[in-house]
Amino acid sequence: MTQKNPKIFIVDDEPLLSEMLTDFLLTQDPEFAINSYPTGEDCLAALDTHPDLVILDYYLNSREKNAANGLDILKELKKSNKALPVIMLSSQESYSTAGQTIMYGAVHYVIKGPDAFQEIHDLIKANL
Repeated sequence: MTQKNPKIFIVDDEPLLSEMLTDFLLTQDPEFAINSYPTGEDCLAALDTHPDLVILDYYLNSREKNAANGLDILKELKKSNKALPVIMLSSQESYSTAGQTIMYGAVHYVIKGPDAFQEIHDLIKANL
């Protein structure tokens, strides 16, 4: 990892998952600067703070019904910064969903499960 204090955005509408992932990542790398957002719209509004990497949930509208989904947010993120690494996170074990996110610029598609946090940490290390 080349950057000092990389800024990482976690975008997930499940506050508990965001908190657990934040805790795990900070235990692994205390120098991470992590911001969590419950909606993709909140994440997009904070882009002027220049994140180094975004972890983006695929389904973002379980709590706010009119919130944009992860794929739409991914497209917007890539429109504003093509080079920004985005890791998609989902409970969907669908190859077509995973393929779609990669096609739109995600660096990886992680399925929520027991090894997801470690996989995300490894991906952060590989992409920063």
